[in-house]
Amino acid sequence: MITELQKIGLSDKEARVYLAALELGKASIQDIAKKAAINRTTTYLMIDALTKKGLVYTIKSGKRMLFAADSPEHLLHILEKRKDTLSSQMQEIEELMPQLKSVYNLAPGKPVIRFFEGRGVYETINADIFESGAKEILEVYDADHLREVAPEKEAKDFYNKRISRGIRYRGLYTRSAGPFKNALELAEERCIPRDSFPLFSDILIYGNRVGVSSLGGNNIGVIIESEEIAKTMRSLFELAWRGAAASGKNDAEVEAEEDDIEDGRG
Repeated sequence: MITELQKIGLSDKEARVYLAALELGKASIQDIAKKAAINRTTTYLMIDALTKKGLVYTIKSGKRMLFAADSPEHLLHILEKRKDTLSSQMQEIEELMPQLKSVYNLAPGKPVIRFFEGRGVYETINADIFESGAKEILEVYDADHLREVAPEKEAKDFYNKRISRGIRYRGLYTRSAGPFKNALELAEERCIPRDSFPLFSDILIYGNRVGVSSLGGNNIGVIIESEEIAKTMRSLFELAWRGAAASGKNDAEVEAEEDDIEDGRG
């Protein structure tokens, strides 16, 4: 139960003291401390915190001060209060949004940089690609590493959505097994030597944005929104594209095989 109580906002020690008081009924600090397996000084602090939250109340019995837990139903009141507070804060932010956006756009041409960390970086950048309205995607990646970080379902969904929207794709990639034997629809790809040009990040250029994510398992990504930077990266891609020997078939009409889509390819 301690874990569940922590989920609604109690600390580990607060949860232990609350459960101890709940089980003991009216009890002294010493009894609660013993039941919760926490020293008396800390128990006093936890009782004070729980009292402020309305979960524990004080009872004077002669010269002794006893403490008891309020009804567990009070936990629901706490969540309701938090819900009302959150709803109020959301409303305030919504009202403030026009002003925030006006400040956000005060410096035209200034790059907008967004950092991402943790699970979901791959999905976040993919979603941004479609939100950008880009008509073409350029990508540089290592196929072996990309397969490890790209969720199979997300890769298939991305491919199908790209095709349905008629977005063209060009990719430069390295792969331990060499070039893919088949081509993706509405796409061209060229394989470059993995030993000569090792790649440790997935780079995507689309519209006026560049998305970069690590392929080393660190789950770190960044999206840079800048016309100048995107144009420069596109020029570098074209330079590499012309220098890379075309590999495999580049027939846009060939339908991709399941395994290759699962590799995270565009």
